[in-house]
Amino acid sequence: MNKNFIPEDLYKKIIHNVPLCCVDIVVKLDNSFLLAKRTEEPVKSKWWFPGGRVLFNEKLETTAKRKLKQELNIKKVRKIEFLGAEGIRFKKGDFGKPVYSIGIVFLAEIDKKQANDIRLDHTASEYKWFSGVQRSFHPYLKRFLKKSLFN
Repeated sequence: MNKNFIPEDLYKKIIHNVPLCCVDIVVKLDNSFLLAKRTEEPVKSKWWFPGGRVLFNEKLETTAKRKLKQELNIKKVRKIEFLGAEGIRFKKGDFGKPVYSIGIVFLAEIDKKQANDIRLDHTASEYKWFSGVQRSFHPYLKRFLKKSLFN
């Protein structure tokens, strides 16, 4: 068993009793941002920021860099900065029950070379570069994209 992962039965108990601490990343290339179509709950089949759970004793910026590498194959960022944090309740979470998450959001600026090397892991089915905020985006995405100066 990987020491960084919790056994599934314990994980089920945890996610229904305590908030999950996650990092989300606004990936920026010039005047566009990347969203991934998620394959897992709580935002399955939705466009969302790349990111995921913070590991025990892990620094938040380290989590952001780890998730960029794991989920997108982005190994280097030009700039990374903290944007803010927000609690968010999802109606349908892992294992079919609601989940409450604390999203800690970073902005990561990358260059063209990193953008050309993107490869998705199993957490997303596709990714897309957007130049503006769409009306259909979740309010959480809209708030942090606005903080990233996207309209």
